[in-house]
Amino acid sequence: MPSIARFIKNHFQENYPAIFICLFFFVVSFFAVNGFDFKNLKHSGDSITSDEMPHITSGFYYLKTGRYFLNPEHPPLIKDISAVLPLFVLNPFFPKVSYDYPSPSNESEKEDLFFNKNVFPRNLEITNYHWDNRMLIFNPKNNPDLIIFLARLGVILFNSAMLFVLYFLLKKHWGKKTAVLSLFFTAIPQFSIAHGSLVTTDFAASILQICALASFGLFLKLFGCDSKKKIFLWLFISSFLFAMAFTAKFSSLVLIPISFIGGLIFILIPKKSNFKNLIFYLFSFAVLIAFSFSLIIFYYSFHAKNMDAEGIVSQLDNNYPKKFPAAAKAFLNQTAKGDRFKKALSAYAIGLSMTINRIDSAGQSTYFMGKIYGSEGAGRWYFPILYLTKIPLPIHILTLLSFSLFLLFLRKRAFKKEFWLNLHPLDLLLFVFVAFYSYKSISSNLNIGLRHFMPVVFAVSALTARGTVFFWNKKILKKIKVAHIAFAMLMIMFISTIISFPHYLSYYNILIGGTNKGYKIATDSNYDWGQDIKRLGKWTRDNNIEKIYVHLFSANKLDYYLDDKQRWFNIERDDLPPSGSYLAVSAQELQNNIYNSNLPESKKYSQLENSLIAKAGKSIFIFKIP
Repeated sequence: MPSIARFIKNHFQENYPAIFICLFFFVVSFFAVNGFDFKNLKHSGDSITSDEMPHITSGFYYLKTGRYFLNPEHPPLIKDISAVLPLFVLNPFFPKVSYDYPSPSNESEKEDLFFNKNVFPRNLEITNYHWDNRMLIFNPKNNPDLIIFLARLGVILFNSAMLFVLYFLLKKHWGKKTAVLSLFFTAIPQFSIAHGSLVTTDFAASILQICALASFGLFLKLFGCDSKKKIFLWLFISSFLFAMAFTAKFSSLVLIPISFIGGLIFILIPKKSNFKNLIFYLFSFAVLIAFSFSLIIFYYSFHAKNMDAEGIVSQLDNNYPKKFPAAAKAFLNQTAKGDRFKKALSAYAIGLSMTINRIDSAGQSTYFMGKIYGSEGAGRWYFPILYLTKIPLPIHILTLLSFSLFLLFLRKRAFKKEFWLNLHPLDLLLFVFVAFYSYKSISSNLNIGLRHFMPVVFAVSALTARGTVFFWNKKILKKIKVAHIAFAMLMIMFISTIISFPHYLSYYNILIGGTNKGYKIATDSNYDWGQDIKRLGKWTRDNNIEKIYVHLFSANKLDYYLDDKQRWFNIERDDLPPSGSYLAVSAQELQNNIYNSNLPESKKYSQLENSLIAKAGKSIFIFKIP
């Protein structure tokens, strides 16, 4: 057998459980969002969700133009990945940026520019006009369903590959059994499949963050090793993964203080502590960060090469945080006039500025457990409660079990001494990561989805796997081993995931009564992200509905899926439709209306509670007006 074939066979045999889990994630994610009718993608699977719209459009725009004015508040990595297949397979039409046309004053003018004149006004580009679906996705010259299909396919492939990379790194730390279990806890839950199958940044960024910590942990593990070659190899691998995480989501920048503090604690414990190690660590960490940001600027340079200084300065003026030094802004304005690498620095700063402003303002309303919250946020219990209700119960059981056993054994002096003398670097890094990230997330006023807590979810999943295997052969109640409990929980999780197909985005566990009652806890990306528009269209066709009033949380072009049967409606401003009419209201709009304390009962959908006749998917409620 040729050496390559033998190598593949051996590695497949060694890693087949991980390969199976990654393939399962890929297949289930793929069919959950795309459905099974590939000849009729228009009516198969999930509709494009709210955040996918700007990501797909922006990614194509970057690769096509070499400009980075659209959607800079999210780094380009995932958007680029989503755009590769549509670009090379379809080469979709995108209106040309034009300096000759002013910004349109209304929707009809905008449509005329996009559809007929085939131009994208320069003023819209500079003002970051990326939410309109007409620019790319639903342009009559394109096939929207095939664009979305290929964009999602690229992202799902990438996420599946990164899951295997995560397994590979964890295997080097903890061994095969723990790595497989951690991969299972990360890839199989409904929450992971829901977000790992969409063109959004949260899943990929979270996986990359854990991978970055794992690679940095392997660097720390080599302290005291004579092989400087291995040490620097993992230092540069860490730099590469840090850079990937930084170009996936700006929140990944928390890796800098977390990894620095965690690494510092690790080398200062008695076993590792000496001045030489400290100096080497400080030097190495400086190299890691410097090399990571060099990679970022190099990557951004491909997106900034055709950006003009005037546009960059304009976006800096509109988005630069007031609390930041004016001297830094002046510096960035100067770099905007330089070469592509200097422009790249300014472009990165624009996105970071927009993210900081978004976090500080948190200006988006949030429904949470029977109340509407504004800029103040939903409070400290938002992420903990969503974590408890959207993550499968078996993970919670194993997390509680392993943590309880850890505390029990830590009381024993021998175990305590052994634990601290043999402290594993990744264990420490993940504990610091969970503590730091949890504090920052829970204290934030930006509460629009558990997806913003996803890195913590994945870190806890890894630690749960670690604890479960560590206590694998320990007996509970004298007869039952931890292994027996773990196996039962895995089976329940696996079956639950299959049963939940394809409504993963709306999934809630049985603690609150399951998915059907999940919208009562929280909506937005937790439950209703516009994914069920296709299913609403199918319902109207199956029931021969000629006209339906709609109030939906969606950026979709509704007449594309509903064949111009829809009529926009809002009970807060409109009178109820005629008796016998059909009205579709999505969960987000339903809860925001019902729990708006400023509205009279006559302007609330609660009066239609007894008129509910059907649901499209899990998130769209269909009423028949009495």
